Amino acid sequence: MKKSVIACGAAALLFLVGACCGCRSSKTPAHTLTSDSWQLVELGGGEKLASSGDDSYTITFDAAESRVFGCGDCNRYFGGYKEVDNRGLEMSQMGSTRMMCPNQEAEDKFFDMLSQVDSYTVDGDNLMLQKGSDVVAVFEAIPLISSKAE
Repeated sequence: MKKSVIACGAAALLFLVGACCGCRSSKTPAHTLTSDSWQLVELGGGEKLASSGDDSYTITFDAAESRVFGCGDCNRYFGGYKEVDNRGLEMSQMGSTRMMCPNQEAEDKFFDMLSQVDSYTVDGDNLMLQKGSDVVAVFEAIPLISSKAE
């Protein structure tokens, strides 16, 4: 009898400790749309774009000003954005500098992709920009780039 009371007490104690641990470990996503800047890994279908440098093909969403900005291959771009519904994304009033790039065709593909985006998903260190259910680009998190760099 004494052993079963001790066993029940130990089981109850383990249950309570386990339940409390679950309360404290509410997971916050490591990355959000606006917590980081993002650098292109590939366009939909796995296409890698030729680039002139390590800082090419970035995107940053500034929640405070509802602005989006970044770099193509050699041109900077900027515009407005808003999140709609559940992970919906609208980018508007987009503009860019207009230098001729050594990889102009690749940069044109990048800017064309941006004009198609209507939603996003953040999964771990990756941001997937989507058109409908199709992933049109995959980015990886990089340290946040300030909009003051423009």
